[in-house]
Amino acid sequence: MHRFGRLQLPLARWASLICFHLRRTHKVCAGRGGMTEFQEALEFIERVEDISTLDELHALVVAVFERFSVPNFSIVAMLPEFEGGARAPVVLLKRSDEGWAENYWRKGHFNLDPAIHGAMTRIHPFSWSDIENGRMPKEVRDLFSEIREAMPVDGGYIIPVHDEEGFAGFIALYHADRDISQKARAALKLIGLYAIERAKELRALRGIDIGIAGVCPLTHRQREILSFVADGKSDWDIGMVLNLASSTVNEHVEKAKEAMGVKTRTQAVAIAVRRGWIRIQ
Repeated sequence: MHRFGRLQLPLARWASLICFHLRRTHKVCAGRGGMTEFQEALEFIERVEDISTLDELHALVVAVFERFSVPNFSIVAMLPEFEGGARAPVVLLKRSDEGWAENYWRKGHFNLDPAIHGAMTRIHPFSWSDIENGRMPKEVRDLFSEIREAMPVDGGYIIPVHDEEGFAGFIALYHADRDISQKARAALKLIGLYAIERAKELRALRGIDIGIAGVCPLTHRQREILSFVADGKSDWDIGMVLNLASSTVNEHVEKAKEAMGVKTRTQAVAIAVRRGWIRIQ
């Protein structure tokens, strides 16, 4: 479910409303050979259903965004870290300078970035120009200048995503021009929403997300050790039973966590039990 103004609508219905808007605002964009924004969006929707991997989806998204002069982007979704747990931001698709991205996170720029905070608190899409037209602290203006120089881009367009649980993620588009047309914005919004939903589906098919059945990525030894962890045994206890050093037991647990994409033992055990990969002793 996604919010459209104050309403909450299924994605398909929500997308149909945008398609209707695009039909009414038919205009040629900076795309291929006279294709309209509407045609670009519909072609993307048709092709995205045939995509079977995240790499293929990323390549398709890069190609279509470039036709709108959007060389860099981030598509982020709020997903549960473990079954029943709180949702946390997960970058599904992105394209940006890796050095800049590392610098952004290392310096904690996300704490200052009004685009990120705006995505969490607004329902409707907004641009960097919308932010810059208001009052901005010097450090925020400096951040925007730094982003423009590093990408390099001249503007940004942020599309918040909401569902029945509230804030569900955002699509951040960094474009070459200071602003983009309303028609391009409508098409990019539709493309971005289909991209984020398809990315989540492909993650689920790979068994990455919680509660989705997938091929077990764990070795027999990792499953065995996680079963003991689920039973409350320490690394030392498990090592005594299996005739392994405590450090070896811990190494198996860490590799299991890495294979499952989780941060804690509790998460690893919860997922493994839920999916039937281990049984509590």
